[in-house]
Amino acid sequence: MSQLNKNSNERLADAQRLSNLFNEVKDIRYGRAMPKEDPVKPEIKFNRICVVDHRFNAVGAILGALFVIMFFMGIQNNSAIASTQRDKVALNKFEPNNNPLDMIAIISDNMSELTTKEILVQEIEVAYNTEVIETNLLPKDEEKVIQEGANGIIEKTLIRTYSNNALIEENVINEYRKTEPIVKKVEIGTSEFLAEYGLHIGDNVYTKVDTNMHAQADGESATIAIVYQYIDLKLEGENEEWCRVSIGGIDGYIKKENLTSEHLTPGITNRSRIKKMQLSLNPDMAVNTVSGLTKEEFIKVFDSNSGDRYEIFKNNAEFFYEMEQKYKVNGLFVAAIGIHESNWGTSTIAQEKRNLFGYGSYDASAYDSSVTFESYRYGIELVTKALAKYYLNEAGTIVNENDVASGVYYNGPTIKGVNVRYASDQEWSNKVFEIMKALYNNL
Repeated sequence: MSQLNKNSNERLADAQRLSNLFNEVKDIRYGRAMPKEDPVKPEIKFNRICVVDHRFNAVGAILGALFVIMFFMGIQNNSAIASTQRDKVALNKFEPNNNPLDMIAIISDNMSELTTKEILVQEIEVAYNTEVIETNLLPKDEEKVIQEGANGIIEKTLIRTYSNNALIEENVINEYRKTEPIVKKVEIGTSEFLAEYGLHIGDNVYTKVDTNMHAQADGESATIAIVYQYIDLKLEGENEEWCRVSIGGIDGYIKKENLTSEHLTPGITNRSRIKKMQLSLNPDMAVNTVSGLTKEEFIKVFDSNSGDRYEIFKNNAEFFYEMEQKYKVNGLFVAAIGIHESNWGTSTIAQEKRNLFGYGSYDASAYDSSVTFESYRYGIELVTKALAKYYLNEAGTIVNENDVASGVYYNGPTIKGVNVRYASDQEWSNKVFEIMKALYNNL
């Protein structure tokens, strides 16, 4: 009997405790429970690039689990659980809570929160500036970069904070200039003269007429040189009516109106080259070298000569050029010998023996002693080769890949040197030189 009473008492105690527990849950559900203070969150210190903070609210989890269970069982069991009239009255007197707690959200917020931090180093470019410099040393509106620009770099160190992979905060903890920007410098031209003439400083200009070079940009200043027509000069600068120029180590000033350029006068460059060759001609010039003329210019030289009645020299103009290139003997010099000795190919020896040079002739028996050639070209090559090997080069000089000079008649590489052993006439060199000069002037 006593055991039965004991078991009955224990069941009543258990029922009372369970009733108390559900009452507490109902108080929480309907907002009557006293709020508990939130625990102070521990301060989080980051000493690594990435820090993770996991926090788990055990009370919230337990309450959430109980709430889910009671949500399905609470209403049906209310009358069964209530063991006294007081409980029933309490249930009837509870007012509904219009702002119930969102337990699912509370559980989700308290179950887990992930916070991460990262340290990031960024390099940010700082754009360079451009400086424009006007100058009369360039054609108008032409630009020239004299210093390339370069961006500078700023280095920033940042700390970024993320909550569940979402950026919530960014702080700069250090910043400094790693490199300074370099200014880009650009010159822009203002010279209308250079633009009109198509020139840059350092280019060649050419004289349109024979003109004076002055010591200063003033027509009253001293004349330091006379520059012939078509001669090229180096442009050093320009100012108002004058250009500063140089030639052969001499600096001076010439009026702009007396100058031209290849841009304004096409072909003036070649005209200048020929003019300088013509001015360099002299009886003492070396002729064991090429003339400096092109094949086309050889043809032009011999194209229209009144003395060439049989057009022997015109028809062999290209061959004179080819022999010049082969034996490195001035082709106009060789032609001048032929013109002098054969009177432009009209002599009996030239006509009958095809010997333009009187090669092999002696004064006492000029015709009989002269050599007969099978063609004019054969004679032209033989004489050119003989001049290179015997008259114009010292012994041992390489003439070409097949010939070496013996220098047996060598008396210098000039027309006068050849005169010593080639002809008995002491004026022979002057006569040949004048003919050669006239050929150059045909250009």
